[in-house]
Amino acid sequence: MANEKDTPDHQHTPVPEAPPADPLQTIEGLKDLLLRTQANFENYRKQTQKRMEELQQMASRDVLMRVLPVIDNLELALKNVNPAHLEDFVKGVTLISDQFTKLLDELGVHRIATEGKFDPFLHEAIMKAPSDKAENIILEEFQRGFTLNGKVIRHAKVKVSAGNEHKPDHKKK
Repeated sequence: MANEKDTPDHQHTPVPEAPPADPLQTIEGLKDLLLRTQANFENYRKQTQKRMEELQQMASRDVLMRVLPVIDNLELALKNVNPAHLEDFVKGVTLISDQFTKLLDELGVHRIATEGKFDPFLHEAIMKAPSDKAENIILEEFQRGFTLNGKVIRHAKVKVSAGNEHKPDHKKK
């Protein structure tokens, strides 16, 4: 008969560990490990939160550095306004507005369209007025709305048509 120790089944059989000498010592060791793990996790959470705050500050700084030249141009235009050349002033302010709109577009900020049908996900109806237009058609924009990367950050405030106030009477006598 072959020696049992030489068989493949016995070569890889794990040897059971000896039970701990003192169960209280094992419990204390596990409690210590748990406390260390909790402390490490809390430190990790604090570090991650600090990094996120730093990233937000840097992103804000980047946006502000891009906005400052637009503000500089606006201040320069206002400083050099000449009543005799109001048409040139209006052209200058229009160019600054276009510059600012382009910057917002580059940052992923887009205006919400306010022509056509009212959409409660994009628009906020401030007023509803009778009109020759169909019901729920936008009549006027009071404040522009904007999206940031496809998500609404401010709804457009609009006046909406209530439809024709004097609807024809279809009843015949």
